[in-house]
Amino acid sequence: MKRFIFFLSLLCVLFFAWQTQAETDKLAVGEADPVSLRENISVSSNYIRLGDFFTNVPLDKADTKIAYAPKPGRRASFDARWLYRIARAYGLQWRPLSADLRTVVNRESAIIEKDEIRDAIARALGRYDLPSNPEVELSNKNLRVHVPSDLMAEVQVNDVSYSRRTNRFAAMVSIGEKGMNPVKQMRVTGAVHSMLEIPTLTHRLSKGDVISQNDITWIKVRADQTQRDIVIDAQDILGMTPKRLLHAERPIRTRDVQRPVVIPKGSVVTIILQMPGMTLTSKGKAMENGSDGETIRVINSKTKRTIDAIVLSSSTVTVVPLTAKHAQLALNQ
Repeated sequence: MKRFIFFLSLLCVLFFAWQTQAETDKLAVGEADPVSLRENISVSSNYIRLGDFFTNVPLDKADTKIAYAPKPGRRASFDARWLYRIARAYGLQWRPLSADLRTVVNRESAIIEKDEIRDAIARALGRYDLPSNPEVELSNKNLRVHVPSDLMAEVQVNDVSYSRRTNRFAAMVSIGEKGMNPVKQMRVTGAVHSMLEIPTLTHRLSKGDVISQNDITWIKVRADQTQRDIVIDAQDILGMTPKRLLHAERPIRTRDVQRPVVIPKGSVVTIILQMPGMTLTSKGKAMENGSDGETIRVINSKTKRTIDAIVLSSSTVTVVPLTAKHAQLALNQ
């Protein structure tokens, strides 16, 4: 009886060992599960492998290099006929259900942006006599470079030339891992501009609004594209009011602003004339808008004469004649 139990136990162990080996053998030859196609895949290396295209590929074949991967950041398409030939060549039990079937392969990449390239060129140009407050502008405004995603890429400027007469430059740029051959070399051109930092508005302001410090921000503009009447000092717009709607982050011209109007056109005002030992007053009417301290035309309501007067407040103007005769003519007193 004991011998029978021993042989039965041994038989069970051999059966399970055989079953495990059979499953392993099936996995090795791709029979564990049906093979299926991946229609969209991403790769990071220079090659596309059999296991990238298909699922459940035998372990000894999955890492086989089948095709070159597209360049970093690019994609490639493989049609049903090509995929079927590959499956047959490697003994995979797969066939396309439609001639329209295809696999799209995307190559993963890291992107070197234009700003990184521009900054490297700006550093290389530092040994030249550049304009004041220089800013580098690349001719290709959409420049960006895709490199392999597993690369620790750096931007290096191998050579740069600059013309002070035209303010233009040309540079040879290499992109790659330090100490290794570059993956990308290119010629980059552009210009160096002298920049001005000017005050502007943080938000829109309408006619009649008074500009305060909180309304002001600063932007950079090219000096050669700046008009002569552009405001470059914030003190020239503080306390001023727009003559029309002004938009945010746009240059402000001196003719775009004015002092706040304290005497609107048509207002009744008191005209004051002060002389040593004498102060004369009269009523008048403002012929134009007036700001504090501004000289405006005022018509004397009594004499109907028009005189120039300086705005003192919202209802008062003053005239400063040189002699008593001028005073008499001004106010007819």
